[in-house]
Amino acid sequence: MSVELESTSLTDSLTTALRKQIVASEIPPGEKLSEIWVANRFTVARPTAKAALDRLTNEGLLRRGPRRTAVVPQLSADDVSDLYFAREPIESRAVMTLANRREVPGDADRSLALMRMAAERDQHAEHTESDIALHRALVAATGSKRLRRMHETVMGETQLCIAQVRAHAGLDLIALTDRHAAILEAIRSGDPDQAVAALLTDLNNCRDTLLADLKAAQEQDSKLHA
Repeated sequence: MSVELESTSLTDSLTTALRKQIVASEIPPGEKLSEIWVANRFTVARPTAKAALDRLTNEGLLRRGPRRTAVVPQLSADDVSDLYFAREPIESRAVMTLANRREVPGDADRSLALMRMAAERDQHAEHTESDIALHRALVAATGSKRLRRMHETVMGETQLCIAQVRAHAGLDLIALTDRHAAILEAIRSGDPDQAVAALLTDLNNCRDTLLADLKAAQEQDSKLHA
C-alpha cells in the first residue's frame, strides 16, 4: 500500500511520515527498512528513501544492522536510563540560561497549553508530542546550535522509548503537566536553581515511570511465555 505525502520537501515529508509510523508502532520494533521497501511503500526514488533513513538513524529512531540495513530498535532499560542521563546536562544548561534571562519561549508556552488540553481529554499520544515539543523549545531558545544539535540526537529516541514502554493506564497527565508548568514558572521568575530543580524532578519522575512500565511489560511477557 502506498502512502501519500505532504507537498513540502519530499525528503522532509518522507522523514516525517516514517517518524510518525515508527513512533505509533505502525512500523514495529525489529522491522527492517530497506531503501527499496521505503521507496515502494511511499512511491519515492531510492536516493530520497536513503536520505530519510539516514536522518532517522541520526535521530536514533533507527539503527543500522548487519549489511547496513536500518532496523527499528526495541529500547531496553539501559537505553531509558542512558537517554535521561544524557538529557540532564543539556536541558539543565538550557533552563539555567533561560532563567538568567527570564525568558520563556513562546513555543514552550504553546506546548504547555496543548499539554493541558491533552491532559483534560486524556489524550496520551498528543500529550507526549507536546511534552517533547516543550523540551525542544527550551533548548532551541538558548540560541546555541551545538546544544540543540546534541539535544536532537536524544529526543527522537526519547519519543520512541515513551511510545514503546509507557503504560497509559493510571498515568496522571494533569500532574505531569503541572511539573512542566513549574519549570516555566521558575524560568519566568528568574530563578535558575529552581528551574534546574523543577527540570530534574520532571526528568527523574519520567525516567522512573518508564523503567517501571518496562519492567511490568517484561514480567507480563514472561508470564505469557511461561
